[in-house]
Amino acid sequence: MSYPVNASENEFSTPANTQFDIKKFIYKIIGVLPWFIVSILLCIIASKIYLRYTMPVSKISAFLLIKSTDDGGNSDYKTLKEMGVLTQNSDVENEMDIIRSYSLMRRVVDSLHLNVNIYKEGRVTASPIYGDKSPVYIKVVEEDPDAKPSGFKINISEKNFTINNGGSANTFEFDQVIKTEFGKLVITRNPNVKIDPNGYRIFFTDKEQETKKYKGAVDVRLTHDMGGIIEISMLDEIPERAIMIVNKLIDVYNGAGLDDKNIASIRTISFLNGRIDTVARELNRVELNAQQFKTTNKINSISQEANSYLGQAVIVDNKKAEQVAQIKVLESLENYLTATKGSETEAIPSGLGISEPTLLSLITTHNTLIQEKQRMALRSTAADPIVANLTDQIKDIRENMVRNLRVLKSGFNTNLNQVQSTYGDIENKIAGLPGKERELVNISREMNLKETLYLYLLQKREESQLSLASNINNTRIVDSAFNTGVVRPVGAQIQLFAILIGLAIPTLILVLRDFFNNKLNDRKEIEEGTTVPILGELAHEKNKKNIVIDNKSRTPISEQFRLIRTNIQYMGAEKSVKTILVSSFMSGEGKSFVSLNLASSMGITGAKTVILEFDLRKPKLSKYLNVPGEYGISNYIIKDIPVENIIQKVPGHEHIHVISSGPIPPNPAELLLSSKTASLMEYLRNNFDVIIIDTAPIGLVTDALLLEKYADLTMFIVRHKYSSKAVIPFVEKLNKEKKIKSLALVVNGIKNDTSFGYGYGGYGYGYGYGYGYGYGYGYYIQEKKKGFLGNLLGGFGKKD
Repeated sequence: MSYPVNASENEFSTPANTQFDIKKFIYKIIGVLPWFIVSILLCIIASKIYLRYTMPVSKISAFLLIKSTDDGGNSDYKTLKEMGVLTQNSDVENEMDIIRSYSLMRRVVDSLHLNVNIYKEGRVTASPIYGDKSPVYIKVVEEDPDAKPSGFKINISEKNFTINNGGSANTFEFDQVIKTEFGKLVITRNPNVKIDPNGYRIFFTDKEQETKKYKGAVDVRLTHDMGGIIEISMLDEIPERAIMIVNKLIDVYNGAGLDDKNIASIRTISFLNGRIDTVARELNRVELNAQQFKTTNKINSISQEANSYLGQAVIVDNKKAEQVAQIKVLESLENYLTATKGSETEAIPSGLGISEPTLLSLITTHNTLIQEKQRMALRSTAADPIVANLTDQIKDIRENMVRNLRVLKSGFNTNLNQVQSTYGDIENKIAGLPGKERELVNISREMNLKETLYLYLLQKREESQLSLASNINNTRIVDSAFNTGVVRPVGAQIQLFAILIGLAIPTLILVLRDFFNNKLNDRKEIEEGTTVPILGELAHEKNKKNIVIDNKSRTPISEQFRLIRTNIQYMGAEKSVKTILVSSFMSGEGKSFVSLNLASSMGITGAKTVILEFDLRKPKLSKYLNVPGEYGISNYIIKDIPVENIIQKVPGHEHIHVISSGPIPPNPAELLLSSKTASLMEYLRNNFDVIIIDTAPIGLVTDALLLEKYADLTMFIVRHKYSSKAVIPFVEKLNKEKKIKSLALVVNGIKNDTSFGYGYGGYGYGYGYGYGYGYGYGYYIQEKKKGFLGNLLGGFGKKD
């Protein structure tokens, strides 16, 4: 019965063992303990290098109180708050979003010139420097709008500096305007910083990229969920730079808030300034006319009667002027609303002397909504429902104001008509005065009217300026930016992490090696996988001798062969074991080594022993014994040669004989089926005490199964950390199917390690020959020799 030459491991699958042997794993760790020590040391060294060349990152924090404000007529916010949908912190959250906005950070980048960076040249890396630690101060006089990110190296001396860019070097004096690819610069020496002879690097980056970078670096969060204090923090390698950024961001935020509040007052003052200039020119003209009239006509005063008429006229004129002024203001507002109808982002000037409460309320509500919309625009888009709703409210209020203005103008025009009737009576009385005196009264009336209007406008401007000066932010700086300390890297944490990595790497290698290892590692795997008895165990032998047992040997491995010899006697309790077949699953497992030393152990007892080199495909046994191999088994079977002619004595061993394979035949399997094979075995059984058949690997070719019928015992050799785990199910299948009638295992090459189940103290033994079969005509599996690196790596370098 035969088996396929290429036995698949899938056919003989290894039983799954889900139990984890912690004791075995601990022994393995102890066995590679030096590698744990080396791994930990290397990781600690790597952590030291990392800490040496990694700049510490500090956390900069500032605390800002956001005072709760009214919603400014935004009914949606009020309604949502009343319904409990929005918490009382919605105002604070809106302000937090504004602080995070791109537009504010862009102002910070522009103000602090954060796109200009200086680096100090180091042996390994370049370190950024900023502020008072910088050897020079760089002022951007004129930035080239088309400039791309660029940089250059600068070497500094006490009096000048040299710029190296693209292989060219130019020397300049400090504090002079120089032209670069980025634009016009002024570089000033910082005398408080010692010059580094290695030089510095100056880089000009894109403002947009810098804005995005610092915007992402700033973190804004509430200190308490229901509180109004926010923390503005930033992580940076340069604490001084981060402190300036955070403080400047707060300043820019407060400035933007004041601008929103002051916009209406600023527009009112601008409107009043225009009117004051116009009235002042008119007043100057009237005063000049009065002076010229008095000089020309030599009149310094008017009569008592004329003075009485003048007083009455002034009262009426003031009433008329008041009505006209109100109408002018209303017309100006109407024209303003009509001219800016398509824009709902412009505030309406207030404080113009409008006394009508409904109109004043509409203006106040309108300007508040404008401020809210402008602030919402910093963190939202026009598609935001809240922004869209604000736009609709502003539009409705503007339409209401236009209608209200027209109603008010109609009322003021009615009042003006009533004043005009009184004004006509006074005009008739003044007409009765003498001509020169009448003209002077009219000039005085006009001058008084202009003075009154001028003083009124000045009063309103002063009121608006006071209102502008009294506006304050709804914020309070609790703590300006300060350095809270280094957040990373933390030396203790890095070193602890390095130790853990140092432990994890070899542990992971051990686990992965065991996971992917398909070799036999301990006795337990064999005992759990098969019922075939283990006849003996042989330690790994480093000695290059092929025969390790003789009369005087007392080495551990010689004792192990003696133990196998004894166990063979117990195997033949019912019938003596005379013929022993030695095979294995594949080459390199040590069957020829076992055959030689088993024969030696039998021979030293005085038993006449013969070894048959029945490996007709790759014979090497005769070479190991230094006996001629020209005539052997193949000659005997093919030709008519007496058996005595092929039996040779092993030199130095009185009771051991050997029959070599002879020339390699083209059909070894067919020769084994020859009747001459049976005749040979019959002769040997009659003339020798022990017959040991060294045959080809059973997992590769069928030769061993053809010879099994002549054997009293079949010894199947497996090699520690070499044979595949699939060999055990294969052996068990042979045993259960009775393809080999008497089968026993010998575990060879047990290495001196700390794997639980195998390990022999300080002993290390094995065999020194190689049993390699090549491809093509022969066997297929070869053991690769280890190089220097493999020997050096020890436990991790060896293939289990």
